[in-house]
Amino acid sequence: MIRITTLVAFIILWQCQVHAQSSPNVKYINGTYDGKHDGQGNRVGFAVAHLDDGSTYKGNWDANMRNGQGEGTFPNGDRYNGEWKDDQRNGKGIYYFKNGDVFTGSFVNDVMNGQGVYRYANGDEYAGVVQNGQITGRGACHYANGERYDGEMLNGKRTGQGKYIYKDGKIYEGSFSEDLKVGRGMMLFTTGDKYVGEFTNNKRTGQGTFYYTNGDIYEGQFVNGVMEGSGKFKWADGELFIGSWKNNKRQGAGKFISKAGEEVVKTYSMGVEVN
Repeated sequence: MIRITTLVAFIILWQCQVHAQSSPNVKYINGTYDGKHDGQGNRVGFAVAHLDDGSTYKGNWDANMRNGQGEGTFPNGDRYNGEWKDDQRNGKGIYYFKNGDVFTGSFVNDVMNGQGVYRYANGDEYAGVVQNGQITGRGACHYANGERYDGEMLNGKRTGQGKYIYKDGKIYEGSFSEDLKVGRGMMLFTTGDKYVGEFTNNKRTGQGTFYYTNGDIYEGQFVNGVMEGSGKFKWADGELFIGSWKNNKRQGAGKFISKAGEEVVKTYSMGVEVN
């Protein structure tokens, strides 16, 4: 009985060796493989491969392909450590770019896709959605200079609706296009002043309203951040001027309405009354 048991154990061990044999430095059409093969000659288990294009892979294999956890290096100097499926980066992983950038997150078919964190070599960081290898979707940016952004991104740039907090405390909330304030938005200044209206290329341009902390209000046209064009200015005490403006000053003829409701036409030149 002991001899039969020993013989059965030997046969089982021999079959396991046949089905998972180590074959060091086997040459394939595109490189070399140092690891195990199953009974059909498929690469399985942990192994190291060196491809002819200069890339390497150290990790798990299954069904003759990279499957499971593994680390790969690429000819351009990039490196990946994470999950693989069917010879591609699929699942969670960390991608190290040669330039110092690092992405930690989800991959689908060799491409960054899903939630992740992208850390730039300059210290900036993005946490949010990545689509087809691009920072596209909603996320939060923390910049090395201390400023922050929370909102929509397109191809790595602030595009869509979002909120930007400056390091000096100013807050902008509204529309962006390719990192610029474009469209309608609100800017809250550290003084308490507030602007609500249109922006072009980061400047207050178009129709808008400026609210001063002392209660004064200007409503009208802006050009490159200053009151310019038609508008009305209402002082906190109730007085009102309706007319034209140039570089934040009253310019030309306009109507002045007193607190008592009296109306008079006045003419100004660079903010100075001339009649």
